[in-house]
Amino acid sequence: MGKALRELYDLVVVGGGPAGAVAALRAARQKAAVLVVEKEKFPRADRHVDWLGPAGTALCKECGIGVKKAGAAAFKGVRLHSWDLKRNTFVDDPELRGWLVERSVFDAALLKQATTAGANALHGVAVRDLNLAEDRVVLHLSNGREVAGRVMLIADGVDSPTGQMANLASAAWMRDVPQCLFVQYETKESATRMDVAVGASRTGQLATIVRSGKIVNLTIIMRSATIPIEQQFSAFCNSALKDGVLPEGIPAEPRRRLSPGGIALDMDTHVGKRCLLIGNAGGFVAAFSNEGIYPAMRSGWIAADAALQALQADVLQDELASFGVAWRRELADYLRMPNTDLSLLVPLIFNNEQMSRRVARAFLLGQPF
Repeated sequence: MGKALRELYDLVVVGGGPAGAVAALRAARQKAAVLVVEKEKFPRADRHVDWLGPAGTALCKECGIGVKKAGAAAFKGVRLHSWDLKRNTFVDDPELRGWLVERSVFDAALLKQATTAGANALHGVAVRDLNLAEDRVVLHLSNGREVAGRVMLIADGVDSPTGQMANLASAAWMRDVPQCLFVQYETKESATRMDVAVGASRTGQLATIVRSGKIVNLTIIMRSATIPIEQQFSAFCNSALKDGVLPEGIPAEPRRRLSPGGIALDMDTHVGKRCLLIGNAGGFVAAFSNEGIYPAMRSGWIAADAALQALQADVLQDELASFGVAWRRELADYLRMPNTDLSLLVPLIFNNEQMSRRVARAFLLGQPF
């Protein structure tokens, strides 16, 4: 930690991932007193590989994080596949650029940037209970200590136990939250590339394969329960191995998690008494691409501004409510599922250059079809 705890912080941020770290960084740069409470010790052991598109890399640079500091591998273009992997096309233009990042390295770099800017951080400490008082939020921690903030930003994941303590329903409590399956493994050959398979389903099927060095990460999201996701996952992997899209060595058992793509748009509120929900807790994940890092970071940035403005307002709670207007103005279109019938669109991708470009730009840039 390196610094003594204060009696009262301007902001206490629960969760040190991209949303929480960027919120802390943004607030600390404006000379606010900020504490981050993170239940895990950084850097995490998990070498999960994720990706950022142009909006995410631009925000990273605004945060002072470049390719080297992020431990990123830059990629250009995206190869689109049909769901049966029998057709594919590589799409590239000057804007279709991004980074592949190991989350353990990337998240640690973001949080380090926040503490360098002046934020304080507690690692390996969980929130056990909290009290929403009239002038502060008091958190009771797993190490037996108490900390307090005038405003709390909640960024502790889609299930958000802290959100429950604050009487705020997180993204996991919404109906019909999509689930995804993912596997991560290492291969003998190094590569840097992104492959995306899009299903011709009106409800949406998407598989993303990212390869950074010798690490491969495959994620499949289904928005229809007609066929069990495990069955579809197995069939997809078999086809991908046969066609060489996936290298040999894929683990037999994928891991399951909720993927709150676009869920932020359906939530009643992200604002509680002296607190805001951000990141995955608030459903800030792009619906079409399943991209989570940039929306999480941007939600933290916006929330920090809203919280600091609220601290200067005559009625703090009224000003906190401005967060809902602010994030919708900046992120709603990015998060929203394109209003397009994919069952009609996808078959055109592989014989229409303009259509393939539109889909690739929708994926990497968050643009409408």
